[in-house]
Amino acid sequence: MKSQQQMQLLRVHLLAMARLSQRALDYSVKGYTLRNSDFSRQIHTAGPEIEQHHHRAKELCREFTKSGLTDSLDTRFAFAAVSIGNALHATHSAAVGIAQDTLRLLESSGIQGCPALEAMSRHVNAAVRLCTVALFEENAAQAQIVLRQTERCRFRELSSVALHPHIGRWAGAQGDFERAVIRSLADVAKQTHEVADAILFWLEGHLRTAAGAGSVLQSARQSESATGLSYLASDRLPAPKLSQSFSC
Repeated sequence: MKSQQQMQLLRVHLLAMARLSQRALDYSVKGYTLRNSDFSRQIHTAGPEIEQHHHRAKELCREFTKSGLTDSLDTRFAFAAVSIGNALHATHSAAVGIAQDTLRLLESSGIQGCPALEAMSRHVNAAVRLCTVALFEENAAQAQIVLRQTERCRFRELSSVALHPHIGRWAGAQGDFERAVIRSLADVAKQTHEVADAILFWLEGHLRTAAGAGSVLQSARQSESATGLSYLASDRLPAPKLSQSFSC
């Protein structure tokens, strides 16, 4: 009974981290795309709270490891929780970085528009939003959508400034800012991929126990729907393609 209560407590901490990290990214993206410093300033207030949740989640995971879990489902969840907690913490840190960089530039020279980067920031934000829903609802189909979308879009290519030739014309603070945002978005996409992968690893154990056969991945593919995909279609914008045409 105590083990189940601790598992539930661990889930509570993870969900709190997911809520805080998703909100932080949402505010940082709005601060950047809307040139609104109020959104960017709101992010810092949640820093101590997410640190507390992350610290407690790690403690619970260590306790489970030392106690030697006998239930395979609990073991899966404990391992998944480590990856999910670390990824959510990293997502929040990246969102804070975007917000801080946005504030600095807004308060000095202002931010020049970059439609391609703004579209990608909204797309990454939508992927994080769907991943958060997948965690709250324990929905393998939605996690699978996020996993496949982040693979397909190859967010790592965002770190290549060759995709943003206009930066060369904007030397100094503007160029540094956009490079920083690109790096942060690439990191968020990577962490979102990690969370989705961990969710599938965890839920696969539940499916095998309930069905006795089959894979959660196959089940997720069969149950994908337009409803799930709509989370990724943020503001009705198509997913930006990472190619030479992805530039301003």
